[in-house]
Amino acid sequence: MKVAFQGIQGAYSEVAVYNHFGDEAIAIGYPLFEEVFDAVVEEEVDAGIIPVENSIAGSVSRNLDFFLEKPAFAIAEIYLPIRHCLLARDGVTLDDITTVLSHPVALEQCEEFIQSYHLNPLPEYDTAGAAKIIAEEDEPDRAAIASALAGKIYGLQILAGDIQKTRVNSTRFLVIVREDPGGYHREKTSIAFKTKHAPGALENALHTLSANQVNLTRIQSRPIPENPWEYVFYADFEGGIDDTNVNIALRELEQEAAYVKVLGSYPKGDYSEPPALRSES
Repeated sequence: MKVAFQGIQGAYSEVAVYNHFGDEAIAIGYPLFEEVFDAVVEEEVDAGIIPVENSIAGSVSRNLDFFLEKPAFAIAEIYLPIRHCLLARDGVTLDDITTVLSHPVALEQCEEFIQSYHLNPLPEYDTAGAAKIIAEEDEPDRAAIASALAGKIYGLQILAGDIQKTRVNSTRFLVIVREDPGGYHREKTSIAFKTKHAPGALENALHTLSANQVNLTRIQSRPIPENPWEYVFYADFEGGIDDTNVNIALRELEQEAAYVKVLGSYPKGDYSEPPALRSES
């Protein structure tokens, strides 16, 4: 099975591919998130994996916009614990390191570790890309912050594991396909909707959910670039589109709102924290 993800080999998104689909999956990296959506829509791949939310950094808002713009449908939810590692070439010790490369978000999440060892943070495009740079260069005073998978792929040693400042650091991914295949259990639904321009419009829209015993788990507003000062709301709630109360709520919401799109309906993801990584220094 071919599965698209954003990034190069060793990206956390690739880890999510194997965690969900197994080692038999063929993970194909694309430079941009939009290209992942396009690969799914154009059927270059069987599915794609897209990050939509991190427990520390918050929503990946642009990816939500792609869900609205592209004809893709979410069929699964994945929670991936993020375990940042300090990676270096063989023979290098932690005392040798003066500079650390990684994505800006990863650098921020590991700020306490970086400061405690008086390291100079150097932003790169992504975590796996930083690991690849370290593997290809011969500078023993530089290291990368990336996944353990990136270390394995690029032949780097783990000088320190679990170096993020918050142990509970998890990213939520959605698995997308071209069309809803049906025939599977759904426990959660994601939608986008735009309210009418009238007093109490948002309250009335949300009331359609609560009145039908639908439990809202997340809501976020995003501006509509083509229409300045207008907004679309993204919402997740418990229940699948096959459930009677959800069906009724969506029909009523279509009457209350100016626009409604179901972005996906899927089983709930399994959130669990794995054991801490061991340092190999």
